[in-house]
Amino acid sequence: MRGLSLRSLGIVAVAALFAFACGNGSSNTGNGNANKGTIKIGVDLPESGSEASDGIPTLHGIQYAVDQAGSVDGFKLAVDNHDDAPAGQHDPNVGASNVRTMIADGDVLGMIGPFNSSVAKVEIPIANTASLAMISPANTNPCLTKNIAACSAPGGYHPADLRPSGTNNYFRVAATDDHQGGALADYAYQTVGIKSVGVIDDNEVYGYGIAHAFADEFKKDGGTVVSIQDSDTASESSFAAVINTWKSGGATAVYFGGTTSTKGCIIRNQMNGIMDPASNPFMGGDGIVDATCLDNAAAAAKNMYGTVAAADATKIQGAQDTINAIKAKYSGNNGYGAYTIPAYSATKILIAAIKKAIDDNGGNKPTRAQVVKALGNIGGVSTPLGNISFDSNGDTSQQIISIYKVDNSATAANSLVCSTTAASTCWVYVKQVNYSGG
Repeated sequence: MRGLSLRSLGIVAVAALFAFACGNGSSNTGNGNANKGTIKIGVDLPESGSEASDGIPTLHGIQYAVDQAGSVDGFKLAVDNHDDAPAGQHDPNVGASNVRTMIADGDVLGMIGPFNSSVAKVEIPIANTASLAMISPANTNPCLTKNIAACSAPGGYHPADLRPSGTNNYFRVAATDDHQGGALADYAYQTVGIKSVGVIDDNEVYGYGIAHAFADEFKKDGGTVVSIQDSDTASESSFAAVINTWKSGGATAVYFGGTTSTKGCIIRNQMNGIMDPASNPFMGGDGIVDATCLDNAAAAAKNMYGTVAAADATKIQGAQDTINAIKAKYSGNNGYGAYTIPAYSATKILIAAIKKAIDDNGGNKPTRAQVVKALGNIGGVSTPLGNISFDSNGDTSQQIISIYKVDNSATAANSLVCSTTAASTCWVYVKQVNYSGG
């Protein structure tokens, strides 16, 4: 980010606005009726096919926050929703088209999304040129916001490459993959006792980055990486050959960098009969911590580990009422997921920035640039994830990674998300690692 400093809002109204709610009722964030017009919050998420198990629960968090607020300073709030996976897999080109559609609507003053880093890479420059504020609940590739060595690798990019205006418009409440991959590598080596792994990724922005971050940290810990396969896994149907290669090389576990839609958990399914699921763990990032992954893994959905790039809200005092209310409103499959609460929190922060921009504009509808400025200068906002602010890059002050394991005798009540075909097979919280200090 360029030229944006952080400072506290310093007004009681904003602090009061973000005491997150404890029920299903709406609360008006402004004074009087919403009669000044409409302000829309744009949304871009993957909401179709196998991607729906990620995108739809995330959308629910956004919608609940907007419904709860109702309006802000006399302006009615509305969601302008777009799907970037109409063919069943997230598509950066569709995401780009969605952002252009949002920009063409003068009522859209900011957006929540996207979910996937490869989509963000394409969307950020388009939104940046139009001064459209973006907050992602789930993007984790480090190079979207900060310069690290990996950004200079072949095919890499740097934050400045995505910001033609020279001003930052992009923020996120998710931690980054240099932490996410490393957290599970440390846990696998030091706690689970894994000493040798095979690594594969889908060769997309997110998958490649997190897989190599995992491999680098695992080797630093003293472990052996038998091989890293950078492959277009989405277009492949059989993974037996590479699984046999890992087994013959002495690997006792597999790490996948990518998403459920790029067949990560089908790889797990195909390990069955070659590498024993009961004794050979399968690991991945937040791209596989969903219900569809468990469905795809089927009988091999055991001894699996995954991470989420955010704190587990159930462990934060005061958040459970909000979680319960969202689950009650959006019940059933795909009602609640790993990024429901991060999306809810991101939306609350964007609404705070919109309110600040309205106040700074004399109670009138602000410009998009004014919303970006307010967001860049916003202080800590109280959310179910705790108090969140952004650093000079647009990254969250909370660099927390939560680790989950598949439990085959769990219940939905004590789990993050469960399989739709085997109700007692669920992702269950294990621990979190806090990198917020650096």
